[in-house]
Amino acid sequence: MIHDKIQLAIKDLQKLQDELKECKKEIKEEEKIEDEKYNELKKGMKEMKDQVKEFEDNFLEGLKKSDFYNKMREERLKAEEDLALAREKLFKLLEEVPFKAFEFNVNNEDGFTKIQALPEMKIFVNGKEIKKG
Repeated sequence: MIHDKIQLAIKDLQKLQDELKECKKEIKEEEKIEDEKYNELKKGMKEMKDQVKEFEDNFLEGLKKSDFYNKMREERLKAEEDLALAREKLFKLLEEVPFKAFEFNVNNEDGFTKIQALPEMKIFVNGKEIKKG
């Protein structure tokens, strides 16, 4: 009895999905723009995007020759690495504690920072999750 109801519900679901698919297809067909001016504008936009991309690529190539820019990139990589190591250290310290949910505030230069930890090894600073990796 219940199996028949389940089969019927599945058939109804499939029928509704097919109707929705057909409806979306019809709407998409109606929304299709068949206008020469539109096609010209779209082609012009694509060419403009290509020019902008080429300009950006040339600009970045020039930046990569700059010592100052390369030094800034190295500093960023070092900062990202230091951050990853600090996160790893935090999670190693937390693994040593019998873990219960806790919350506390830390007073720093920018005001109070709210720290929360959940038993699932999730850490939140001001509501934003700190990922392990």
